[in-house]
Amino acid sequence: MNYSKLKLAATLLIVLTYFTSNATILKDSVGVKKEAGKTFVLYKIEPKQTLYSIMKRYGSSVAEFKVANPGVSENVQIGQTIKIPYKGVMTASVPVKTPPATTSVPVPPPAESVKMATHVVEAQQGLYAIATKYKVTMAELRRWNNLANDALQQGQVLIVSQTEYERAKKAGSLPDKGEIVKLEEPNKTDTKVVVKPEEKTDETKVSPSSETTKTPNGYRKTIETGLAELIDVEDKSGKYLALHRNAPIGTLVNVKNQSNGTSIWVKVIGKFPDTGDKTIIKLSPRAFEKLNPSDRRIKAEISYMLL
Repeated sequence: MNYSKLKLAATLLIVLTYFTSNATILKDSVGVKKEAGKTFVLYKIEPKQTLYSIMKRYGSSVAEFKVANPGVSENVQIGQTIKIPYKGVMTASVPVKTPPATTSVPVPPPAESVKMATHVVEAQQGLYAIATKYKVTMAELRRWNNLANDALQQGQVLIVSQTEYERAKKAGSLPDKGEIVKLEEPNKTDTKVVVKPEEKTDETKVSPSSETTKTPNGYRKTIETGLAELIDVEDKSGKYLALHRNAPIGTLVNVKNQSNGTSIWVKVIGKFPDTGDKTIIKLSPRAFEKLNPSDRRIKAEISYMLL
């Protein structure tokens, strides 16, 4: 074998070694980057892709995206390259690029084949986000964990699969109604501890109100206070949508969570009947999650303007 062939063989060996070591994350990315001991996928935005679908694809979240990409807007643009925290699993929600025919690149199994039994709640993580992550419904999470309400605590352990629920039920280790199971601190001998659940929103202390004033430019500004409620349906759009009793379809409404000051803009897509309760607006799952709620009904202030 002459020198040229030896050099070519060495080059191919280096390329194959690179692809093999990074195969699990080069599947549909433009590369990888390591910072402070963490691995990030460098992903180039393609047409018709949203940040939500890309984060879901890699088992990440919008909150983690913001930490990895400080100063970068959630409204990503076509051709823009972003960093995604890599966790070792990918779903099939983002189109997959086919590897070059000359290179055989092994890929990891889809996330559907990785069935987690339990989940430890992270800071400010809501029930909807967890249900979306594990592709189950919020109703299933409530039933499997005997939840008294949708309020979660950091460190709380949740059952996130039917198989684990059946196992725990058979073993008699399911939590009691309203019981919260947490991971114990390292210096304790037991593996978990039970604490009292957070109190639900005290709806008796909510006083609905509505005030409309006229602005100098001729608009009518309405401010309402009351309860904002989750529309508990499967959300495939990921958009900030709402139902309101009076605002016309298409109206943009600002919704503020009075317990933490978080606010978002939503678009009215329909109306709901006046049943006499204190609910003033109903929000799509994505919009409700953005408000970091502690329950499925929260005290809120909304405002909108009409001609």
